[in-house]
This record gives sequence, C-alpha cells and structure tokens, in this order.
Amino acid sequence: MELKLKYFLDHRSRYFFALLVFLVPYAAGADKGVTRYQQLNTHFQHTLASPNSQLESRLDSLLSIAATDEERAWLVYRWVTYHFKHDAGLANKIGDPSQHSLQKLHELGGGSCAVYANVTHRLMQMAGLEVKTIYGLVKGGPVTSHRNGKPVNHVWNAVKINGVWKVVDSTWGAGFVGRHGFQSLHSDLFFLLPPESAILSHYDGADELGYQHSFGVSQSLFAKLPDDALYAAAVGLDPKLIVDGVRKKGRFTLVSIFDVPSDSLKVLSAPVNGVLDRVRHRFVIESNVFEEIMIVQGKSWIPLTKSGRVHSLSFVPTQGELLVMGKRPKQLEFEALLGYRVQ
Repeated sequence: MELKLKYFLDHRSRYFFALLVFLVPYAAGADKGVTRYQQLNTHFQHTLASPNSQLESRLDSLLSIAATDEERAWLVYRWVTYHFKHDAGLANKIGDPSQHSLQKLHELGGGSCAVYANVTHRLMQMAGLEVKTIYGLVKGGPVTSHRNGKPVNHVWNAVKINGVWKVVDSTWGAGFVGRHGFQSLHSDLFFLLPPESAILSHYDGADELGYQHSFGVSQSLFAKLPDDALYAAAVGLDPKLIVDGVRKKGRFTLVSIFDVPSDSLKVLSAPVNGVLDRVRHRFVIESNVFEEIMIVQGKSWIPLTKSGRVHSLSFVPTQGELLVMGKRPKQLEFEALLGYRVQ
C-alpha cells in the first residue's frame, strides 16, 4: 500500500517533523523529562550495533532495560522506524507481509505501511503488549483500496498502555516520501497519539477503538479537517476545538503554525480559527525558550505579560494580519509562532 503523505512536502511540515526527532521522547509524554529516554536511546543504539543477527535474541536484549509497557512499546517503535525504509518495489515483492517470517522481513528491511504495521504488531506482541493493526484513512491521500467495505489508504497500529488505546504509526515515524523517494526522518510525534489527537490525522472506518464515535468524527468530517491539524495540536492547541470548528463551519481556516519545535512552547489558550473577528481574544503561551512574546499588527507591537514561563494577553485586535512572535535570549530578531487574519 503506497504512502500518500503529500502534506509532508510542505516546508513547514518537513521542518517541524525533522525537529521532532529527539526533542521530545514522545508527543504525549514530553513533560516527563528526557533523562530516562536518553538512557533508553543509548541502550537502543548499543543493541542495534551488536553483531547478533537473530531477531528474537536482539529483541530480548533490546527490551532488557525496559521497566514499563510504555518503554517496551517505545523501544519497539524506535527499532522499526530506524531499521525499515519505505520501498514500493520491495512492497510489491513482499505482497502480504503476514506470509513472511519476522526474520525475513527484517532482512529485507523495507516495504509499505503494511510491512511497518505488521512488524510493529508482531514485535509488540512478542514484547507482551496488547496491540491492534488498523486499516483506514489518513490525511493527504485518496482511497487506494477497501477492507470489509471500508475505505483504506494506510495501515497503522494501536497499543494499549495503562488501559488506554493509543495510536502508533511506525511508517510516519520513519520519514516521508518526497520528490527524491523515501526520506528518513525519525520522529516520535506518531508514538502513542492520544485519542483526541489521533482523530485529527487517522480515521478508522471500522472504529475499532471507538474514537470516531466518542468524538463524533464521520468520514466526511474527517475529510474536512486541515492537513496540519495534528501539528497544531502538538504545540498545545485544543484538538476538540479544531474538530468543533470544522463541524460548525464548512470552510474552517486553521491558525497558521510556523516552524516551531513543539518543545519550545505550549499554547495554553489561543483561538484555533485562523480568521478572527474584532472581539476580545485571549492568548496564554508557556515557554522556557522565548523570553519575550509579542502580538504584532502592522507597526503595533503589544507584549504579552510574563509571569514565570507563562506569557498572557487579552485584547481586541484590529483588522488585518496578526502575528504572535517570540524572541529568544541574546537574539535581536523575533520569530513568527502563530498567524491569523482579522476580518
């Protein structure tokens, strides 16, 4: 099954995606600190470099450091995203990955999303995790096939951690298909996506996890969601507000998210609609990277009030372009963080 990730070709998405490689252990748990995941990653690199060619022995070595289901899942995800490469020709040669041994698929080292999902499923199962393989739709590509009468253009996984099913997409976590073929860009953004974020990028017509029903996301509503909605959620914008905005307005315009690493700021409160009315709006942004954050409209620069790491402002904008911009310590220039149009 071919990857249809056209929105990864957008310069914002490519840059944002690349910056997520090791900036956070995974999007859903970035506030837990990186020390433990630095240890896990060092262990992963040592295991990867070991001469052991037997997959089961290597998996045992890889998981020997893991203390929780999250860590076991992360180590498997890291292995799959690093080892496998998207290769359409190899995918055609492999056909149904379930007809091949894990050892054989590992030796081939590539294929389609079906291979990524199949290998991830089997390895996580061997690690003692409860896992599913899900066939459905993702943003950025047309329907390529049907399964049990449901439209499909991608395959991914879900793993149960602490009683909650969360999405794991090893294909997207490995990189993207660009103009020059597969580009390897490892990211943890697609590891343990919580339900409210997963609905922005992955649609399961069979609703195996119950996400579509819980959040009221139909296939037609999913098709209207902005391609970069997941990236907006990654910096803190409320996924439910994004979905509600699309539901209420057929032509919903999402706020522009510029080239901002997700660990540099967290939007605690801000409009998700990129088109604002001239009424009072509140912005609250937490950041340990930007020492100053400003609202910029033409020649008007309005500072957000800073208290610790939190910057906040409530104001009525004027008509025209509105940018939220931040300045790092020891830098003279401000960087664009969020963009709006005031009507």
